[in-house]
Amino acid sequence: MNKSQINARFHIYTGYREGGKILNELQAGEAYGVEGSKRSYYVIKMWAFPKEVFFLCPNKNDDGSFTLFAKKIGEEVDPTFRRPVGFGFVSKDLKQHLEIQFTFPRQRVFMSLFPDKVTFDSLFGADGGVA
Repeated sequence: MNKSQINARFHIYTGYREGGKILNELQAGEAYGVEGSKRSYYVIKMWAFPKEVFFLCPNKNDDGSFTLFAKKIGEEVDPTFRRPVGFGFVSKDLKQHLEIQFTFPRQRVFMSLFPDKVTFDSLFGADGGVA
């Protein structure tokens, strides 16, 4: 993956959901939208795991559900994702965030659905690859 494939940055928050709002919101990471492959996906960087990179991919049935993976292999144009470590979904009552549930640690986080300016300070190494 190179920098030109990144199309947007999204903030990830911890907190708890009450109805259609997130209370006690604290930023805990960032997600980067990736395009240029057969299907789009997000690269997830959680600040609690600075050396880990996760991949959030829409499920094939296109119902607003996602699977969170810990490994990506293959070509950039047609990557394969392995090691599922959680799931995500767009809730009907939570209009501004996508919910992501890690299976271990059992933590729920919320990804903003509205992109922000893309920065590369924490995601990319000097060679342009994922750090």
